[in-house]
Amino acid sequence: MSFQDLPPTWTDHPLSDPTRAADVVDLLVSLGDRHRGTFTVILCDENTHYRAAIAIDLPSEFGQPPAPHAPPPAAHSPRPAAHSPHSPRTAAHSPLAASTMCTSALTPIIPAVRTAPGTSLLLALGRPGPNIWPDLDTEWATAATHLCRTTAVPLLGFYIATPHHIYQPQLLSTAA
Repeated sequence: MSFQDLPPTWTDHPLSDPTRAADVVDLLVSLGDRHRGTFTVILCDENTHYRAAIAIDLPSEFGQPPAPHAPPPAAHSPRPAAHSPHSPRTAAHSPLAASTMCTSALTPIIPAVRTAPGTSLLLALGRPGPNIWPDLDTEWATAATHLCRTTAVPLLGFYIATPHHIYQPQLLSTAA
């Protein structure tokens, strides 16, 4: 999968094809976006052709890999040690959990999308870290799928774009 595989007329082709959609994600989610952490909303028309993209920067603590294994609190400490503001956090342990970040990013966009009947979405999480991060990736994909389903906005697919890999996380249920 690579944007180099896209034909020059790729905007004239539907993004309902998962291979083409992955190539478009590769094109639209830059390497910088992947290192920084972004959520990209790709707007498609009633024929699932590309129309526009919105890239949303995620909070700086997003995408920090989990600490290898934090040492237990000191025996003399009556309370667990607090996280330092500089200690790495996972999205699941962050004040902004993955599902909350996803919902916060998509919620303001959904009303605008619904004003154009037939608009569908292709979503991409650009993130640093390992190529596959099952817990984080699945949480984002599940939250996006749920929000699209409950707002009746067709979701063409949800992709993860890391600096070295693009893939669709497997969900327990299929997208809308």
